[in-house]
Amino acid sequence: MMNMQPRHASPLAPAPLSELPPQTFETERLTLRAMQADDAELVYATYASDPVVTKYLSFPCASHPDESRPFVQGIADNFAGREGIHQQYGWLVSRKDTGQCIGCVGFGIKDASSLSGGYVFAQSAWGHGFATEAWQPVVDWGKSQPNVLRIEAEHHPDNEASGNVMRKVGLTREGVVPDFCVLPNLGPQRVAMVIWAWTRPTS
Repeated sequence: MMNMQPRHASPLAPAPLSELPPQTFETERLTLRAMQADDAELVYATYASDPVVTKYLSFPCASHPDESRPFVQGIADNFAGREGIHQQYGWLVSRKDTGQCIGCVGFGIKDASSLSGGYVFAQSAWGHGFATEAWQPVVDWGKSQPNVLRIEAEHHPDNEASGNVMRKVGLTREGVVPDFCVLPNLGPQRVAMVIWAWTRPTS
């Protein structure tokens, strides 16, 4: 799931990053590119408008591409070195064999030493290992930043498939936190979330 937590930070080298993230990543089957300002309709069509995909996500299922524009514009601003409305970085993921956009991976600046990351994929991409393959280079890049001491992510207890992805990319399950947040597509009540994290070794 994509459940990144934005914080106000410097526009050029937001703590705890020493440089802006790469614009692209490439894996065996996938191409990742930084989200651009005109990607709102693609985001809407790929995943943001699907009530099944967005069930456990931190934003409401969209009914129009305009609902995705602030998120997309903020990410584009951050990649351009401008201070966006949130400190998040997201990459659209496309299959090399078809060119089809299948989802998004990314992270947000949580505080001065940690990132909070996540992912979201179209239903047609589920069950093929794409989430792990796409998110791994992004997590690895975050680990390469010397001031990043922690990378965390969370998922709803009923969404065990997300936990499998988090484990595969190198995060460790820390436990369940009750009343962690509101997931708008489930209702107004706060729900528990399972927390996973990588913490930089001290020696």
